[in-house]
Amino acid sequence: MKVGLFCMSRKSKFSYEIKLKAIKKYLNGEASVLSIAKLIGADESTLRHWIHAFKAQGPEALKPHNNNQRYSKEFKLKCVAAYLTGKGSYNSLTHKFCLRSSNQLKQWVIKYNSHQELKDYNPAPEAYMTKIKKTTLEERKQIVEYCKDHEWNYKEAALKFGCSYAQVYNWSKKYREQGFKSLEDRRGRHLKVTKLSETQRLKREVEQLKRENKLKDQQIAFLKKVKELERMCLLDNQSKDK
Repeated sequence: MKVGLFCMSRKSKFSYEIKLKAIKKYLNGEASVLSIAKLIGADESTLRHWIHAFKAQGPEALKPHNNNQRYSKEFKLKCVAAYLTGKGSYNSLTHKFCLRSSNQLKQWVIKYNSHQELKDYNPAPEAYMTKIKKTTLEERKQIVEYCKDHEWNYKEAALKFGCSYAQVYNWSKKYREQGFKSLEDRRGRHLKVTKLSETQRLKREVEQLKRENKLKDQQIAFLKKVKELERMCLLDNQSKDK
């Protein structure tokens, strides 16, 4: 599977048609990069970025995409190796490999030189949208153990076990603070449902709904934070490209 193929912003103010028309105008020798960029209201560096992407991957590279780019460990190492062996500058390699910005490549090089592992990146938004799953104590233990063995990667654990990101985060947090005993479900331990009065039963149901709604709110909050971080990173990369 190819990765790191698309470098166009998901929220670009320029349509696919405008990008394609601008590039063809330049390639046909009708105008310079600077004059075309001014004509459509884009930065010269942005237009050059489109041109490099088009030459490397064709028209498909100009289309917007719903999710963040996916970069494998192998792809990152390939980019880093190209820089370290003198095959280009940060800017030229950013264009060649169609990355979001030169800063992205710089961060990979810094990590590599400081002996930090370059890992696969998969945005997997479905991890944050998964519905709350009912689990047993043993299942919660298994999920936390898996999360612990994988450097507390909540997103990966959530996807693997089909539960929500918020659930995995909360279970892991409880485990780190109080151990496995904290994962026990203590709801309804005092009286069985059959022995409750109507008022007690309704009260218990209300409390249960409150807990479920609280967990859902936490899940929504996580998703908002992720989207906000993605937006901030996008704006930061765009400002650095100017």
